[in-house]
Amino acid sequence: MELLQLQYFYESAKNESFAETAKRHMVPASSVSASVKRLERELGGELFDRSSNRIVLNEKGQAFACAVGEILEKLGGAAAAVSATEESTQISVLIKARRRWITDLIIEYRTRFPHMRFCVSHDAVAADPDAFDVIIDESAAYGDRERFLLSVEQICIKAAKSSPLAGRSLTFRQLRGQPFIITQKGGRMWQLLERAGKRCGFVPDVAVESNDLQCALRYVEAGMGLTLGSRRALKDDNQRNLVALHVADFNEVQFVYVYHRRPGRGDTALIAFLDFLRTKQQL
Repeated sequence: MELLQLQYFYESAKNESFAETAKRHMVPASSVSASVKRLERELGGELFDRSSNRIVLNEKGQAFACAVGEILEKLGGAAAAVSATEESTQISVLIKARRRWITDLIIEYRTRFPHMRFCVSHDAVAADPDAFDVIIDESAAYGDRERFLLSVEQICIKAAKSSPLAGRSLTFRQLRGQPFIITQKGGRMWQLLERAGKRCGFVPDVAVESNDLQCALRYVEAGMGLTLGSRRALKDDNQRNLVALHVADFNEVQFVYVYHRRPGRGDTALIAFLDFLRTKQQL
């Protein structure tokens, strides 16, 4: 059992594709497939259910992928620690989506590897994206940066738990006249809101526009209006007093990516952090 075999297996499991793994490592897809086959023979059982155009982890594969992910994460962190220098241990990150979650991930990573240093920006309109090693954002144009999918988010309309709309079965048209709280006019959530309103023949009423997410959520919590956001984020402590409304004709999805500069020789800290983020994918 070789480290490269484990890397090929784990990345293929995440991507559900030998071809994507092969592309990243610049080798033929047949080489990745053969390597995983050898691994399966060594383990004495198949890890994937294979069809003509897709691979999916089976039950044994899921358990093995979980263990391999932890191993690769520890190896990446150990490699970064061994080769650490003042320059290589600082990573600059621009967070434009899933801010709370990404912040928690950085806390987790820094706790495990205290030698690491982060320079973090939450500026939605940062002057120079090229100044950052890593950018967390939706589908966007960032030159020739590489990217991988970090999370797929179901977007919902949120209200205070005390809202008279909570628990009701609604259509978006029934939200006409309801005030909305947004964080950035022209941003992704505003675009989704505006598009939904256009389908129903009205322009949503924006009661408050706040460039601070926590303040915006506080306005919603106080019953001043509705907002849009990730359904998964409702589990966060700062959203415990909010609920997702049941709006039958509002079904939107947000794809969040990690954009990163191509690591060079000696960029072990960046490589390790990217590998860590891959283990945290929510797809």
